[in-house]
Amino acid sequence: MSLKSRLLPAALLVSLTVPMVALGTLPAHAADDQITGYAAEASLTGDGVLKVKETVDLTAGGDTFARTLTTRVRANATEDRTYELRNVSATVNGQPAQGFEDKSVDDGRRISVKVSGQAEVVYSYEVGNVVADSIEGREVSWPIVQGFGTSIPKATISVSVPFASWVTCIAGRVGSSMPCTSSQLAESAALEIEQNGVPAGGHLTFLTGLSDQATVKPNAEFKTRWSLGNAFTLDKSTIGLSVLLLGLGVLGAAALWFLRGRDAGKVGPGAPERPVLDGADGPQFAAPDGIRPGQVGTVVDETADVVDITATLLDLAVRNYLTIVELPRETHFGKLDWELRRLNAGGPELLPYEKALLDAVFAEGETVQVSALGHGLRSRLNLVREQLYADVVTQGWFASRPDAVRNRWTTAGLVLLGAGVVLTIVLAIATKYGLVGFAVMLAGLALTLVGQVAPARTARGAAVLGRVAGLQQYLTNETSADLPQSHRLEFASRCLPYAAVLGLTEKWALEIAATDDDDDPDAGIGWYSGPENWHLSDIGESLSNFVTAFGGHLSTARRLF
Repeated sequence: MSLKSRLLPAALLVSLTVPMVALGTLPAHAADDQITGYAAEASLTGDGVLKVKETVDLTAGGDTFARTLTTRVRANATEDRTYELRNVSATVNGQPAQGFEDKSVDDGRRISVKVSGQAEVVYSYEVGNVVADSIEGREVSWPIVQGFGTSIPKATISVSVPFASWVTCIAGRVGSSMPCTSSQLAESAALEIEQNGVPAGGHLTFLTGLSDQATVKPNAEFKTRWSLGNAFTLDKSTIGLSVLLLGLGVLGAAALWFLRGRDAGKVGPGAPERPVLDGADGPQFAAPDGIRPGQVGTVVDETADVVDITATLLDLAVRNYLTIVELPRETHFGKLDWELRRLNAGGPELLPYEKALLDAVFAEGETVQVSALGHGLRSRLNLVREQLYADVVTQGWFASRPDAVRNRWTTAGLVLLGAGVVLTIVLAIATKYGLVGFAVMLAGLALTLVGQVAPARTARGAAVLGRVAGLQQYLTNETSADLPQSHRLEFASRCLPYAAVLGLTEKWALEIAATDDDDDPDAGIGWYSGPENWHLSDIGESLSNFVTAFGGHLSTARRLF
């Protein structure tokens, strides 16, 4: 065993004895238990085991007498010293004790015997790990008197320790550093100790040094006391291992993204995509590659969300599958509401997710108010979302559904994060390497975050994304002013759903409003109509309110988005 530096003998003795009883609880005892005499004999064997025999004269107040022997005591600021207790036995009045029980408790052993009236109880046991190296040399120590729930008027102890060179002793209550009444080294090298009055719950601990002639080997064992600081120790080994594991985790997540999570190709936005097709009947709206608004949103952020569904509904209205009617307010400050009216059921020209949205909104009738959409809509909107994810795969823009890819990565990251939490707790309790588990947690978090951008577009999807970026440039920077007046309203209306999904609703609603060239109230524009005395010039505010209200009802109805 390597040399362990310790304090001076008296200071060490205090560290071994002061916290001893505080680590456990006093044994239960009858209120009128009395110990009238105590004597102990102990001897140290050549292999470093202390054999102890204690004789206790008592008058029992009940039918059971119990004591607790502590086997773990404070050694220094960070460590506890542990003792090994074995071969415990007891006799009562010279006969094997009835009801003898030797039970492990926190940091000790609880010993109880059946006894009544006046009795002589003799305890015998062996203690290991009593020999330690210190700056003073080799030393032997043990809190020999301890764990009694009643006071002892006088304790006499004799300890045989070959080659003992000095002895000291401390006794008293928890926290006491008072020396024993007497302690001396007899000519026979036996320790002779006496203590007048050991209080209930008190202790008596001896410490003796060994000369250079002693052949007994040190066998003391020390355990690091748990603390938050110890559990997350910062040293070369803990920091190095933590950095290594975190680095491997982050590099692994980056490698997975590089190999599996990147788009197959990257196409820049290029020039603005002008969604205008010149024909015999004049300029007509034409989205790049015929892409629909809901598809735009899903390709851009890889998520089928509320704004994609709202933009799809606007697009279906513009394409004459439903009309949006703004209802009059009951009061000037009353709540806005709209009525949606289905104009036709739609056929094969509709994409599956568009048909699913129409059926979901009008599941309970051909007309519905936006304020009533919250009830029973959740499961139906889940189908819309499923169809939209399936559509972007069918179009060849993603090899796999983006939500499924994201879920796989997120699940793997959360599993690693959870494993890191468990590992942190286990390592923090048992070792100083709690920081290593924390590094695993961070690696799991990194994998989870990378998973959010992991869905990879195909080369075709990347090309479409580039054209969508070009469309966004056009919708952001251009207007319909260069088109003939007769085509501007229809063109701005067709642009509006795309503008909505790209965050430009207000700009293109104002483009529609700008086509109002008189002060007379307007009946509507086919796909959107307002209440009495409504003007087309009001459509900017009307559409902004509608998009907010409809999206809000979708969010309330379906929390999975």
